[in-house]
Amino acid sequence: MTKQDTMTNKQITDATGDSLKQMNNHIRENGKIKPSSNVIKNWHEYDNAKWKHILTCNKILIDQGILKVPGYVEQDIDFLLTHIEKCADYSDNVLYPTPKETATLPDAVTHANLAKHNKSIKSRTFRTMMNIREALNDALDIDLPNDDSSILGPKDTLFVTDYMSR
Repeated sequence: MTKQDTMTNKQITDATGDSLKQMNNHIRENGKIKPSSNVIKNWHEYDNAKWKHILTCNKILIDQGILKVPGYVEQDIDFLLTHIEKCADYSDNVLYPTPKETATLPDAVTHANLAKHNKSIKSRTFRTMMNIREALNDALDIDLPNDDSSILGPKDTLFVTDYMSR
């Protein structure tokens, strides 16, 4: 592995964080991830700074051509980053607040422009994170579709400690 490959893998590791490792593990152990899956409920514990880190790191990897995603995923990342900036005063976690907190937040914080489309911020975040997971797996040659057939699928080496030193 060259130094450039090591840097790329380190960038990818930094950008994924625990949530994407947990997503892959969930698929291997339980099958398809749904918005109601326990692994997704962990996102209620994130704060705006963690979301910004995840999204910004992945945006950099996309801009560098390391991750390949459809254009709408880039637009979703930009939208979510802007949403954090605009709405951070309302909640510590404007992308995936708890259901109890969601009920207390204004519609402008919990939903995208209702006049154009009725999509919750949570659903947009879920879709974006699932697309990022797929792109990261593709970049690392991990064949693990979000499907029940992936139970006991291939174990990735992304989070193995000695992976970076190979």
